Amino acid sequence: MSRTLFPEPSTAPEVQNISPEVERTTGNLGEEQTLLDWRSLRSQQDKDYEESLLADQEKERRRQCYKALEERRIKERYPVQANVVQEQSLSQQAQTSLSAQSPLAPTSPQWLSTMPNSLETSTSFSSQSPVFHPSTQVQPDLLSSEVSLVATSRLPLSPHSTLTPQVITIEDQAPTSPLTEQTIILLEDEEPPDSQHPPELPLDETDLQTILAKLYSKVDMTSCPTSNQINVCRDRILECSLHAFRRRRFDPAAKLDVVFVDEEDTAEGAVDEGGPTREYLRLLMRAIHQSNVFEGHENDRHLALNTSALELKMYSCIGKMISVCLVHGGIGPHFFSQRLYDHICGTLSKPTLVEEVVNHSFRQQLIEIKDANTVVEANEAIMQAADTLSIIGALRRVTTLEERDSLVQSAADFFVNGRVCAGLQQFMEGLKSLNVLDEIQKNPAVFHELFVCEEKPLLARDLYTLFQVCFSVQGSNKRRIENLTICYWRDWLVDIEEGECSPMTLEMLLEFASGASKVPPLGFPHRPQIEFLHEANKVFPEANTCLIVLRLPVHSDYESFTKYMTDGVLQAPTFGVA
Repeated sequence: MSRTLFPEPSTAPEVQNISPEVERTTGNLGEEQTLLDWRSLRSQQDKDYEESLLADQEKERRRQCYKALEERRIKERYPVQANVVQEQSLSQQAQTSLSAQSPLAPTSPQWLSTMPNSLETSTSFSSQSPVFHPSTQVQPDLLSSEVSLVATSRLPLSPHSTLTPQVITIEDQAPTSPLTEQTIILLEDEEPPDSQHPPELPLDETDLQTILAKLYSKVDMTSCPTSNQINVCRDRILECSLHAFRRRRFDPAAKLDVVFVDEEDTAEGAVDEGGPTREYLRLLMRAIHQSNVFEGHENDRHLALNTSALELKMYSCIGKMISVCLVHGGIGPHFFSQRLYDHICGTLSKPTLVEEVVNHSFRQQLIEIKDANTVVEANEAIMQAADTLSIIGALRRVTTLEERDSLVQSAADFFVNGRVCAGLQQFMEGLKSLNVLDEIQKNPAVFHELFVCEEKPLLARDLYTLFQVCFSVQGSNKRRIENLTICYWRDWLVDIEEGECSPMTLEMLLEFASGASKVPPLGFPHRPQIEFLHEANKVFPEANTCLIVLRLPVHSDYESFTKYMTDGVLQAPTFGVA
C-alpha cells in the first residue's frame, strides 16, 4: 500500500503508428496479424486506464469518508472547533468537485465509448491505496453534500460520552471488474445508520416508587397557599381534615401547611418542614380506616352505605385524602378488600359470597334460605326475610332449588355491590385527584400491594440500615463511646423485634424519629441520621422529625441505655423531643 495520498501518474508507453508503406509491402496474412495485435494492445490500454480510474475514485471516496469520520469525532469531543472543521471541509469539497470535472478524471465508464478509434496516449494511475491509521469501514456511495457513515458498534454513542468509539482497520480492495456496478462493503456487525441513535424509550413505570415520584414531581412544593393550611386536633383528625379539604381553593397539587393544636390551644409546628406533614398523613390514614364510609373486617374493608356521607359528598373527600396521602409522602391504605379494589380498577371480580354480607342478621337469613333442602323450606325462610328482601327488590316465591340459589346470589350481589354504587362513584371521583385513579387503572398489579396487601412489619435490620451514623473522629474518646452506643442500639432493636421490650415496638421508634410509622413508598426526602448526646445531663433520646435526626444518649451499660431509650420514646411529646 502506498504512503502517499495522491500517487504520481504514470504514462503508458506510446504505440508507434503503422506506416502505409509497411502495410503495402506485407501480405494479407501480415496485415491481419498486425490489425489483431493493434486491437489487442488498444483493448489492454483501455482496460488498464479504466481500472486505474476506478481505483483512484475509490481511494478518493475513502479519503472523504475518513475525513468525515474525523470531523464528527472532533465535533463530538471538541464542539468549539466544529465551525472551523466545517469550513475546512466545505473548502476541500469545492476543490474535489472542480477536479472531478477535469477531462483527465472522467466520472463515468460511458466516457470510454466516446473515445476516437485512433490510438491516443492514455494516462494510468497507480492502483496502490493510501495508508489510513486507523480507518473505519464506510459505505462507498457518497453524495456531494453528505457522507454516510456505517455503524462501528451496536451501542449508540452519547453526545456527552468521552469514550473513543471502536474502530476497525480495513484493507484496500479494487473492484473485480471495471464494468460491474460498485458494491457496498459492510462489516459483520453493521446495522443501518438509523440504528446508531434509536429513539429514547419511555421510562419504566412498572415500579411503584417510579410512578409515585412522577406524580410527586407535579406537586408545587415551593408555594403554600393559605387555603392549604390544615389546623389539626389529634383527637379529631378526620373532622379537622374535612374542613380543609372542602375549601373551595384547597389545592392538592400544592404544599400542605399542617399545624397541630394541643390541649392548651397553642399551635405546634407553625412552619411545616416535613415532620408535621408525615405525622398528619399517618394519623389521617388511620382515621380514614376507622371512618363510617367503610365496613367489614379490619384488613378487608368494603364501602358502606351511609346516606348522610353520600349527601355531604364525604366519599369524594375520602378519596381525595387518600390521593394526597400517597403523593405527598404518606403511606398506603393497606385495608381495601379485593372486591373494592377490583371495582376501582374496573376489572371483573369473583361472584359475591354470602359471607361477604356484613349485616349479621341479613347474612343469617340468606344462609337459612341457601341451606333449605326443599322448595317449601326455602319459601318459609324467604317469608322470614321478607322485610329485607322487599327493600332490595328480591322478594319472590321460588319453585325450584335453582331459583332459590339465584335469589340468594342476587340478594348478596345487590347488598355488597349494587346499593353502594353511588358512593363508589363519588369515591372514584375523589381518587382522580393528582391523577392517582388513572395510574391505578393503568397499573393495577403495581398498586395492589399498596391498597390490598397487609403492611409488612418492620424488622430490626430495616432500621439499622435506614439510619446513617454520624461518628466522631476515629481514635478519639468520643468515637470509642459512640461505638459502644451503636452496639447497644443494634442489640436493642433486636430485642424489640423479639418482643423483649413490650410494649415498645419498632413502629413506635420510627414514629418517634420521623413522624411516620412505616417507610413511605416514596421514601424519605433524605436519609435519616443518628447523632449522639455526649452531655451528662441528657439521658433521654431526642429527635428532629423534620430533618429526621435521631440523637442517642451515651450510657456506660446496656441496661441504662435500654431503660432511658424506652422511657424516652413511650413518654415523649408528639414530635419526639424528650
